[in-house]
Amino acid sequence: MTYEVIALTLEDIMALRVKVLRKDTPVTHCNYPEDAYEDVVHLGVRHAGIVIGTSSWFRTECPNLVGEAAVQLKGMAVDESLQGSGLGAMIISAGVAHARDCGANVVWARARDSALGFYLQCGFAEIGPGYVDEPTGMPHHNVFRRI
Repeated sequence: MTYEVIALTLEDIMALRVKVLRKDTPVTHCNYPEDAYEDVVHLGVRHAGIVIGTSSWFRTECPNLVGEAAVQLKGMAVDESLQGSGLGAMIISAGVAHARDCGANVVWARARDSALGFYLQCGFAEIGPGYVDEPTGMPHHNVFRRI
């Protein structure tokens, strides 16, 4: 199967965000303040009319790399049945290309520790100490990738 990463709307991606990113957490919504940013772009993949992978990208400085032009990746989610298929890496590649087009030299994210292996395989590195994300109660690390 060949997939294409496209721009989607917030409404398009919300069901998958909640399904994947709020599973086994006390939170039932997945709205981010950054969704209202003027420059936010939601990238994802649809199959048979259903969104099966998504991520959101917007310009904001990485707290660990102050002063560098950066784009943050947030809300990375791939349907559980497709995790490990390469779909996530494809979405990351499209987001990195978008970040380059925005003039960024760094892409960064607040990554769940359970997903660190994925980010490392996509060329990211951990930066800064780990922490527990308040909404989910899950351990996280910031990760970054120079582009």
